[in-house]
Amino acid sequence: MRLKIHQLGELFGILLLLSSTAMQLFYLEPMKRQIEWQLAAFTAQQNAQVQLRESFTNQITLLQQMNAAPDVIAGTEARRDEIFAKYRNSDADISDYMLENERVEGYLEIVVIVLFGLGSLLAGLGRTFDMMAARKAAGE
Repeated sequence: MRLKIHQLGELFGILLLLSSTAMQLFYLEPMKRQIEWQLAAFTAQQNAQVQLRESFTNQITLLQQMNAAPDVIAGTEARRDEIFAKYRNSDADISDYMLENERVEGYLEIVVIVLFGLGSLLAGLGRTFDMMAARKAAGE
């Protein structure tokens, strides 16, 4: 039994459908989950920054109201600046990761859509040609 060209096209179309599904399941979905996790971590980190900023502001204000020694106030401000320097580095790391992977995710979504569309078209055409051939053979 020899396969006809439209049957080979149908098989190739089904292969494209399977590859688009595999790409989505094994690469695109885990990447989306990772981006969502990074975004959740970034949001929690932003909330922590706001709370720490307010805490340090309150602490410095209290120290000033209590007429604390200038070196105590300066030490508290230095500690605040040290902590927020760490946050700035991690903010940059997370935003770089997000920007880089969201672009890749967008391209992969386009590839998955194209593979799915092309695979569906080829599988449908192959099936159509096969039915036309069967109808022609039955009419003869």
